[in-house]
Amino acid sequence: MHISQAPIGGVVEYLKLYFNNYDQELFDQELICPSEGNITDVARANGIKANNIKMVREISPLTDLKSIIEIRGIIKEVNPDIIYLHSSKAGALGRIAALGLSNKVVYNAHGWSFTIKTSNIKKSIYGKIERVLAHFTDLIINVSKDEYEQALIYKIPKEKMITVTNAIDVDLYKKHSKSKFFEKFVIGFVGRLDEQKNPMFLIDIALEIIPKIPNALFYVVGDGELKKEFTEKINQNQLNQYFYMAGWSSNVAEEICNFDVALMISKWEGFGLVVCEYMAARKPVIGVPVGGVKNIINHKKNGILVSEYNPSEFSEYILELKEDDISKDSIANQAYIDVTEKYSIKAMMAKQEKLLLDLS
Repeated sequence: MHISQAPIGGVVEYLKLYFNNYDQELFDQELICPSEGNITDVARANGIKANNIKMVREISPLTDLKSIIEIRGIIKEVNPDIIYLHSSKAGALGRIAALGLSNKVVYNAHGWSFTIKTSNIKKSIYGKIERVLAHFTDLIINVSKDEYEQALIYKIPKEKMITVTNAIDVDLYKKHSKSKFFEKFVIGFVGRLDEQKNPMFLIDIALEIIPKIPNALFYVVGDGELKKEFTEKINQNQLNQYFYMAGWSSNVAEEICNFDVALMISKWEGFGLVVCEYMAARKPVIGVPVGGVKNIINHKKNGILVSEYNPSEFSEYILELKEDDISKDSIANQAYIDVTEKYSIKAMMAKQEKLLLDLS
């Protein structure tokens, strides 16, 4: 029984891969999730029942209590062998809902709450909450080496944890090639338009790069609560002709294949799954070394790391890749080799399924 509060974004992409690749002879899957976004469609497209309940991302005592009661009712009705919780909010709601029940509980934070950009006081509170809830968890899965190390800093019990690196289906990217904007130099971004993914920084980069690359086009795949603010800032800077807003896509691989260069500019990440997606499409990535991203990108080998959120530095590297095809192709090819060897969905699923079978 998977439980996710996230209706869109990286967790949904993770579950999409999971549902597409699990061993149907060994496992049955079911899902508890909100009705918003595309998570329900992802489940049902794979023949998986989705139980829709109201869950919200922010702390809301009354709504959260109602969510816990509904989740507990579904758990007791279905009685799954394992409850698999995805991200912090579902992790909290699900573990409280399962108190006193005999089901095994697995938790995947997909990026710890105490690694977000917030005050040290809040980080300390989040860490204490996670330590308490860890006592009601049978297995905690970290999606990157960095996530595991961050958990140790906040004293999450080591004996509860294991690392299963995130992965993608590389074969999806073999089916697509660039299909539009052939006359443009396309700078791509995939992610939610929210504080974590930092989309406003794209505009700062655009203001730096457009005078140097007049045919530049920023191709944005995603949506979210910052969309209005984002588009207003684009309008204010008279950049409309330099931005293509694709919105949410049911085929991210097809979108990414239209990029010439891809950007990872998040303020925090547990793993940074989209970096692997860029690599699988042979797109050179310029990113910041947050969370698991620094475990994936080897600077100037399979991508480029920029230490600060400096639009001038991003601009310089974008221009360098545009003008040096040999370097661009070398980075892109090494990225493809690395993602194929290290981040295979088949290897990830085999490891996870063994853990779940041993647990049950």
